Amino acid sequence: MQRDASGSPPERGSPDQRFGAERRLRRRGDFTKTFTGGVRLNARAVTLVVRPNGTNHPRLGLAVARRVAPRAVDRHRLKRQIRESFRHNVELLGGLDIVVLARPGMEKLESRCLGGLLARQWKRAALSGRIEATR
Repeated sequence: MQRDASGSPPERGSPDQRFGAERRLRRRGDFTKTFTGGVRLNARAVTLVVRPNGTNHPRLGLAVARRVAPRAVDRHRLKRQIRESFRHNVELLGGLDIVVLARPGMEKLESRCLGGLLARQWKRAALSGRIEATR
């Protein structure tokens, strides 16, 4: 995480911490490119599809199906937790497009457990992105 002159982390509303349009996969074509040319990283309750995007910043796409979390409130909570974890690991991810696919059981994980799982997946994504970029 980048720090300001005083050595403290940026405030939540600062540009470094926002989840703006440049950090999101928004178009169907972006998702399609990631799914067709990306590497799948499977874990217990989440799958990441990772592909280099040719820029210097990562972009995130989310897919949380109704089958995974039938209640909308649970789907939105999962998305918020994924985005928050992504924000904390942005520097690690470099120029990658990442689609997070929630799998059944993800909605039952405690916040701390989900955070740890996502942190491990971000590290795996960063490593696989570097490998893909060298090919």
